[in-house]
Amino acid sequence: MKIFADKNILAVQGSFSRYGELHLFDGRTVKQADLLEADVLLVRSITTVNESLLGGTNIRFVGTATSGVDHVDTAYLDSAGIYFADAKGSNANAVVDYCFAALAFAALHKGFELSGSTVGIVGAGAVGGLFASKLERLGVQVRCCDPFLEQASGEHRQFFSLEEVLECEAVSLHVPLSDGGLFPTRHLLAAQELAKLRNNVVLINACRGNVVDERALEEVLAHRSDIVTVFDVWADEPNINSRLAASVDIATPHIAGYSQEAKSRATSMLVAAFERYSKFDAGMDAEDKLAASVTVDIEPVSESMPLWETLLAVFPLIEISEEFLQAQLAGEGARSFDSIRQKLLSRHEFESCLLHSSNYSAEQLERLAVLGFQF
Repeated sequence: MKIFADKNILAVQGSFSRYGELHLFDGRTVKQADLLEADVLLVRSITTVNESLLGGTNIRFVGTATSGVDHVDTAYLDSAGIYFADAKGSNANAVVDYCFAALAFAALHKGFELSGSTVGIVGAGAVGGLFASKLERLGVQVRCCDPFLEQASGEHRQFFSLEEVLECEAVSLHVPLSDGGLFPTRHLLAAQELAKLRNNVVLINACRGNVVDERALEEVLAHRSDIVTVFDVWADEPNINSRLAASVDIATPHIAGYSQEAKSRATSMLVAAFERYSKFDAGMDAEDKLAASVTVDIEPVSESMPLWETLLAVFPLIEISEEFLQAQLAGEGARSFDSIRQKLLSRHEFESCLLHSSNYSAEQLERLAVLGFQF
C-alpha cells in the first residue's frame, strides 16, 4: 500500500510508515500527476481535494488532519466511493486558547472589560461550544447562534438569533464555510451585519476568512476605529488582502488551531480512522502512537502576573501579528504565512502549561484553572 502524506502533518512518518510505503509531499504544490501511484492520501487545509486532484488515481482513502473540511469536495469523494476521515474537534482547545488570548489583548490594550460583558458566539459546535462552556464557568454571559444545533433534538442550550448575538460586547465566529444548504455561511457577516455591531465591540474570526465579507469589513473599518478586530483567517490564503491585514488590530496567519497537542490529536484521529478503514491493527495503544504532550513550566515575567498578562505571555499574539504584518509590508506575506505557522507547531496549549501559583491571587488561580493551566 502506498500512502502519500503532507510532509507537515505532525509525526506522520512515525505514525503511518508501519502501514505501507510512505511518500511525503508539499501540500501547497501537490498535483494529480504526483499521486498516480497513491492508495491513501493525507492532507491539511492547504490542499484542495477534488476530482481534479484525484481523478485517474487509485486513491481509496482520504484523510485530512483538520477540523474544517471546506477544502475537500466531500460530494465527489462520496460519489467516487472514496473513504473520507477528518479530525473534527482536534484543535478545539487550541482555538479557544486563541480566543481567550484575543480577549486578553482587548482587555490590556483596548479597554475591554470581560466582567459585565456578554460574549456572542456564532457556531456552537466543538470550538464554539467549548469557548461558551469556559466563559460560562468564568461567570460570563454568553449568547450562542447556531441554527443547526437549535434544530437538533436533545440540545438544551438557549440559542439566539444572529442579530441578538451581534448586539454583544464581543462576537466570536466559529462556523464552517458553506455555500449551500439552509444556513450558508459565506459572507455571513456582510455590510448589513457589520453595521449592526455595537460601539467598541471585539470581533474575533478564527474559523474561515470568507465567513466575513472582507471588502465590506474594509469599508467599515475605514470609518469605525472603535471596533477591535482580531483576525486569524482570510480569503485566498496565503495571498491575503494585505490592506485588510494592516487595518485590523491583530492579524495572524491561520494559527489559532496550531499547537503540539492539537496536531497530535489530529494525527491520532487519522490513525484510528485508517485502522477502521483498513482493518489494520498495529497492536499499539493510542498513547504509544504519539508522544504525550509535555507540561511546560512558565517562568514569571513579573512579580505579579494577572490573568490577562499571563495569557499573552504564553500566547504572544501581539508579537506574532507584528511579525506577520512586517512580512506583508516587505512583500513576503505568502511565504511568511507558512513559515510562521511552521514555527508555531511547537506551541503548547494552556492545559500543558505549569504556572507558579505564588504569582496569583486565589481568584486568579480559579480563573486560570478554568482555562486549563496547571499549578
